[in-house]
Amino acid sequence: MIRSHHFSAILTTTADLMLLTGTDWLDLLKATVHQVGLHCVGEVLVTFNPQGISVVLVLEESHIALHIWTESQKVAVDIHVCDYYQDNRPKAEQLADLLTVKICGDHDRGQWNYLLATG
Repeated sequence: MIRSHHFSAILTTTADLMLLTGTDWLDLLKATVHQVGLHCVGEVLVTFNPQGISVVLVLEESHIALHIWTESQKVAVDIHVCDYYQDNRPKAEQLADLLTVKICGDHDRGQWNYLLATG
């Protein structure tokens, strides 16, 4: 059986982080993914006009996406990992923890939602 763990949140950030470029967000996400032991195999960066950025990493374990709403100081985060060979939920939880600190500046994961799918 395959289990799929999906974490999502809309995080409020600071005006300073809204000054980051798309490349800065991509670098932040890649470093954080590497830090928790997940494996990036592809990436997409889109900058919207007049504002907004989307960053997506394709992982061996599935994917993660950040959608930055600069006008609202919000970052929508989508983390999805599967348990094909091992339980990846702890890595996804650690990733959510680290992104919460990096984006919000605190450890409050109260805004996160979790969905488990099996098949």
